[in-house]
Amino acid sequence: MIDNKSLCEYALDYARRGWHVFPCSPLTKAPLVACDLDAAGNKIPGTGGVKKATTEPDQIQEWWQRWSGAMIGVRCGGASGIWAIDPDAPKRPGDPDGKASWAGLKLKHGCPHTHTHLTPGGGEHLLFKWCSDRPLTNSEGNITGTGINVRGEGGYIIAPPSRRHDGKSYEIAEPLDFFSFAEAPGWLYEMLRPKKKQQPQSTYRQSEPFGGRHVGGNPIARIQGILNRVAATGEGDRNKVLFWGAMRVVDMVVDREVPPSEGDRAFAALCDAARHAGLAEHEIVRTLQSARARA
Repeated sequence: MIDNKSLCEYALDYARRGWHVFPCSPLTKAPLVACDLDAAGNKIPGTGGVKKATTEPDQIQEWWQRWSGAMIGVRCGGASGIWAIDPDAPKRPGDPDGKASWAGLKLKHGCPHTHTHLTPGGGEHLLFKWCSDRPLTNSEGNITGTGINVRGEGGYIIAPPSRRHDGKSYEIAEPLDFFSFAEAPGWLYEMLRPKKKQQPQSTYRQSEPFGGRHVGGNPIARIQGILNRVAATGEGDRNKVLFWGAMRVVDMVVDREVPPSEGDRAFAALCDAARHAGLAEHEIVRTLQSARARA
């Protein structure tokens, strides 16, 4: 991409092409736009961050005048007409390799070329055309645990040439595919929206009661159940469910069901699960710190 343009100019260009954009922190990727306030000065949930994404030039210029180095967040879903697959490179030893998982799926099933970003962490964003008759959220369906994230309605991606705090940038993978969005193959939709074979939510709640301790059973399996529940929680309950999950992990460490090292791994995984659910980074940190403080 052309280096002598400002990030504001890039944001405006994306907006002219129909993408709803908003500023994000170069340090955490979290949205910089706060929630609206009610008459008492309290935050109104669900009004900040990605919900503020716009194509309005005046608003975009105002934001980037305030945060000139802000990364460009793009709202996924029907507003911008795209959704994304986000195969991540492993961040820690033992983490799933999303790029390898995606390469295996492509080799097995095939996938058309589409607009793709290269991320600073070694991953990719593969963008597909939004289909209103096949809507997707951030749910990973049958690819959960493979290192492949999904960004649909309620989610967002960072667009090139946004630069992180460490100087590493997001890039366009292939200029010839720029703003050429393929329709996702049917096999991918099937994997992301599988026929419901899971336990119904009510059964899950009986085996892992909200707000209470669960005694007995495989602790690792219970941690995985907690992570699944946090990742699947919708807007309005995400902080509450994350705090509940963190406290269950704290209980397991205090009761010596798992060692502290396993508790630390679970907290790291809770961060990822909360991100998948669409919770902002600062809210995740604050909620987990609050749970640790009660240990």
